[in-house]
Amino acid sequence: ILRLTGVWVLLFSLVTLPTLADETRTTGILATGTPFETRWHLFDSGEAGPTVVITGGMHGNEPAGVRAARQISGWTVSRGRLVVVPRLNEPALAAQQRRIPGLTDDAGDLNRHFPRRDGEAAPTSEQGARIWAFVCAQEPDVLVDLHEGYGVRAAGSKSVGSSVLTLRAEDQAHQQMMLDAVNVEIDDPKQRFTDIDSIVAGSLSRAAIEQLGIEAHILETTHQGQPLSVRCRQHRRMVAALLVELEMADASVGTLINHDDDKVKVALYDGPGAGGDPQGRLFERILSNYRVERIGPADVADGALGQFDAVLFPGGSGSGQGKALGESGRAEVCRFIDSGGGYMGVCAGAYLALHNYDWGLKLLPFDSHDRKHWRRGKGTVVMETTAAAESILGLDPRKSLEIHFAQGPLMVPATGSDLPEPEVLCYFRSGIGIDGADPETMVDTPAIVAGRYGSGRVILFSPHPEKTTGLETLIERAALWGANAPSPVRRRRRSIKPSGTRQRRSGSRLATFRSSTFTHSIASGRR
Repeated sequence: ILRLTGVWVLLFSLVTLPTLADETRTTGILATGTPFETRWHLFDSGEAGPTVVITGGMHGNEPAGVRAARQISGWTVSRGRLVVVPRLNEPALAAQQRRIPGLTDDAGDLNRHFPRRDGEAAPTSEQGARIWAFVCAQEPDVLVDLHEGYGVRAAGSKSVGSSVLTLRAEDQAHQQMMLDAVNVEIDDPKQRFTDIDSIVAGSLSRAAIEQLGIEAHILETTHQGQPLSVRCRQHRRMVAALLVELEMADASVGTLINHDDDKVKVALYDGPGAGGDPQGRLFERILSNYRVERIGPADVADGALGQFDAVLFPGGSGSGQGKALGESGRAEVCRFIDSGGGYMGVCAGAYLALHNYDWGLKLLPFDSHDRKHWRRGKGTVVMETTAAAESILGLDPRKSLEIHFAQGPLMVPATGSDLPEPEVLCYFRSGIGIDGADPETMVDTPAIVAGRYGSGRVILFSPHPEKTTGLETLIERAALWGANAPSPVRRRRRSIKPSGTRQRRSGSRLATFRSSTFTHSIASGRR
């Protein structure tokens, strides 16, 4: 407990976790019992060196700083101490707004509540006092506060987005080093990070400089037009470069997953070709009991998938995803699955896994049929489950279900593939067709399939269970199966034999399926 300007502040409760002999990892609670209650993390290397404090979540509408700080909280350093508080402003984060709910102007802006040289000599709010007391207790050498702007400064925006803010001339070498580290991955000069040599009064970083006499920076990414995974990566690259420069870490620093997280870990692709932030939030809500981190092509190329149990490629554009990954990135995905990882593909992510595209991963022996009419429409269709759907998805066999469809692939056996035969979990029993597409072509094609690729597991959804009320749990079941994690306990049901051969004539085409097998022939051939 620390007394600060007449306010008694409970700094933290803590738990120390075992690491190597001379290392300690401690976690605790700041602002216990208040609406601002939040967790902090400390890694002490056991070796003499600097203390670096990383903070995020000062403003509630800046998620990249929060997520990057959470990722950084799992890092180790070879000397000194790394202290991370990912979520400084829980009420604003819950409301997804910049200011503390119910307050306006500077009273609501937590980053104006800290001591000023030319004004208030003490924090101006209880939460400001708690944060300031905690920071002072760490006796830091460097403080880095992670933020986001709304526009790129170098492109002429009035926002401070994509910049590193530094006040003291003696800290500008580190400022430039962080700029170099992040800009090496940005080709467009108008999108690059730039330096700003001022920091607003009343902010945590400026208070650290003026009151504690230490080095401090504000790192600002830009949320407009950039995936969350890119912004988090930019924060991580800048912080990692600083730690390397301080000789606290080597170039291998930069993991995404906290060391003590025992949840099933799912990488959610959100780079080019993905459906955007609302889609990402939807999957994160469905998989709220899992550890989900968004990744982009650069993360895949760096081998980040090795930290996860499964990867989910969502709707959007299969070609966009495949081309963004590039040949080397696609090879990384295949290596991850071949070595035991799980793959979930929904709509575009299912296209990505197929054979008859040069950007395809070729994970299961399926081609995309009737490619000329891939834009066949959106709406509700009927699918029917098979016996195999029970063990993997927890669905009763021979059950008809309505599900949202949005131009997913029509899957048919691939020509000349030597991959193991997969299982069909559901078949489409109705179809959609616009712009010349025949709805009957879709009927009796596989809707959901699952199979093996090397030591890994692959499950593909042509339709969208995540957008279908009552079927969202199929994504969770797929994650468990793909990660080869224990499934929810379900009472065994009497097995039901497959219904045998089902035939449906559509014009000159005759499609034949056996409901529990992979057999599928189309008399007119494939496009």
